[in-house]
Amino acid sequence: MTFDLIIADGLVVDGTGAPPRRADVGIVGDRIVAVADLSSANAIRRLDASGQIVAPGFIDMHTHSDLALLADGRAESTVRQGITTQVIGNCGLSPAPITNQVKEDVRKSLGIYDYGVEWTWESFGDYLQVLRQARFATHVVPLVGHGSIRSAAMGFDKRPPTADELETMHHLVTEAMEAGAFGMSTGLVYPPGMYSDTSELIELSKIVARYGGFYASHMRGEASTVVDSVREALQIGREAGVRVQISHHKAAGRVNWGRVRVTYSLIEEAARNLDVTYDIYPYTAGSANLSQLLPPWVHVGGTQAMLARLKDSELRPRIRYDVIHGTPDWPNFFPVDWKDIQIAHVGSERNRWMQGLTVQEVADQVGQDPVEFMMDLIVEEDNQVSMVNFVMSQDDVDFLIPKPQSMFGSDGWSITPGGPTGSGHPHPRCYGTFPRVLGHYVRERRLLSLEEAIHKMTGKASQKLGLSRRGEVREGYYADLVVFDPGTIADRATFANPHQFPVGVTWVLVDGQIAVDRCMASSVLNGKVLTPSR
Repeated sequence: MTFDLIIADGLVVDGTGAPPRRADVGIVGDRIVAVADLSSANAIRRLDASGQIVAPGFIDMHTHSDLALLADGRAESTVRQGITTQVIGNCGLSPAPITNQVKEDVRKSLGIYDYGVEWTWESFGDYLQVLRQARFATHVVPLVGHGSIRSAAMGFDKRPPTADELETMHHLVTEAMEAGAFGMSTGLVYPPGMYSDTSELIELSKIVARYGGFYASHMRGEASTVVDSVREALQIGREAGVRVQISHHKAAGRVNWGRVRVTYSLIEEAARNLDVTYDIYPYTAGSANLSQLLPPWVHVGGTQAMLARLKDSELRPRIRYDVIHGTPDWPNFFPVDWKDIQIAHVGSERNRWMQGLTVQEVADQVGQDPVEFMMDLIVEEDNQVSMVNFVMSQDDVDFLIPKPQSMFGSDGWSITPGGPTGSGHPHPRCYGTFPRVLGHYVRERRLLSLEEAIHKMTGKASQKLGLSRRGEVREGYYADLVVFDPGTIADRATFANPHQFPVGVTWVLVDGQIAVDRCMASSVLNGKVLTPSR
């Protein structure tokens, strides 16, 4: 037998949590056909992996690459980390379903993730068909966003749905699941998801459960209400009978640090009878649209209504007061320190100089109060402005990463420098999440063993998603593989200089084709939209 490719003399960490073992990996077409001593076998190409780890391709459980992959499928920031599969449609923000009535508001709510891609779809199935016709470097696992479902059914109104509107949402969830969604995500800090109640989410999640999908939630609050928000996510899981994935779990804001010990105890207890897990990124800063710092009532009616309120001189004092002091129903990161809010991306060329500076730094330079500057900038940029917000505790991150319910998600998106996705000053997690775990948290700090970390990145994630024959180095499985140097793998992207690729990732294979060759991205774009196993 002649193999298309043999990865020779590596240490195989197979994704199950088992210890490393020395073996060769033989590939024919898109499948692994042998994991054994293949030293005497014939191969068209042989890669020398001596001294390196051979692992399943990493699975990023939480990304926002829905439109980035259509804008530039090379996805270098993703594939050069060793990621071969990424979950999209998170935080309730999928690009479909969509109606013409709300298309502009939804596009502006996505902000920097839009890239000027032409939206030619309406249904979720239409969107997946566009994805299937595109070419990109990694596989995709799509979720349908509850925010998109709600806006398609009833716009951005702050009220419960009518019976007819709820029925429309039922149909939209059903259509998405039948078209190939793996589950439904929520973004309960964003409009219109923030206007939904628990009963609405339970009813829609019951449909997701019938199709074997899961419920991924950017919860209702990650700051002062984080404990109650975890309780709500678990309640939805129990009452809907749906599997739960808590998105980018954290406690945001200094006054809330340490509360993850309470939330984790709830998750640990629930996990005895409920399939509940969470993803986390290995950083102490998050990222979102700058308009997330505005109170919920300002967002009612959609982006255009929000911008109109910010321009209203009579409403400005009230908005300013609520930004500073908060409201009873708004779990913001209080008290906001504007030195902790870095401007990541602006839409206009004239304000690009602000990218990478904090709100406080820019406000000082222009001689303006930071709250007023923040509101003016959102208006001037037509809401096309994002932030990096330093709101997390390192102790909390260290506590959550090793737990058995954790997996890894970058909460980033695919970027290729020099292309349409390469602008701005993004969070370094777009470039460095998985190498950072393996270099900093495994090799340097030893919070996890190598096989534990890889299991979370591969086999455990694949099992949660219900992927067929992926996530392990095993005969008959798809040849999604990464070969890396355990002694040198590390992230290089920083908050000051985020557009830097990691080191130590030697080869990446996507369905048997080499997507990264000796640390450099190849021209191979072999990713596909994966199909749920039901």
